[in-house]
Amino acid sequence: MAQPELTNLELALLGLLDYRPMSGYDVQGIFATTALAHFSSSPGAIYPTLKRLEKRGLAEATLDRTRETRPRRVYSMTTAGQEAFVAWLRQPVTREELVRNGSAPILRFSLCGKYLTPGEVTAYLEGYRRELRAYLNELDEHRRALEQQGALHHRLALLHGIRGYEATVAWVDEAIHAVASAESDVRT
Repeated sequence: MAQPELTNLELALLGLLDYRPMSGYDVQGIFATTALAHFSSSPGAIYPTLKRLEKRGLAEATLDRTRETRPRRVYSMTTAGQEAFVAWLRQPVTREELVRNGSAPILRFSLCGKYLTPGEVTAYLEGYRRELRAYLNELDEHRRALEQQGALHHRLALLHGIRGYEATVAWVDEAIHAVASAESDVRT
């Protein structure tokens, strides 16, 4: 039986555990003080998610008795966790993901540097840009239909979303250029 798809929170936690073993308290501190708070800084979400990763064999916990009077559970990613994580990093952006899970492509990009080559990163970004542009074409059709209906507020709300996707396309273009520049600096 296949395991269920990992959530953004589970993937963000695996990404953190890939850097170093951490306790739930360590993770909570990172989530509370960085952009990862977008995924959750709530202990009510983080601790159960760590336990779920452990139960699924993607993370393992050891008791650290060295730092405090009360032992703490320190989590690290298992080989199975790393395999699942790297497989996720290599996934292309799909329309479904773009529409339903819009923060996942950026999360994946932010965590891929250790495992993907610059060429793989560029290919990922180019695929992301293709999906964004295709979706923008769909949204523009909806905008034109709303224009014909005279639905001003609906059209303006849709235009807000369109502008956000356009800004993401501009960012992807910048990121592709930056990755190419960094790669050429390494080669010289």
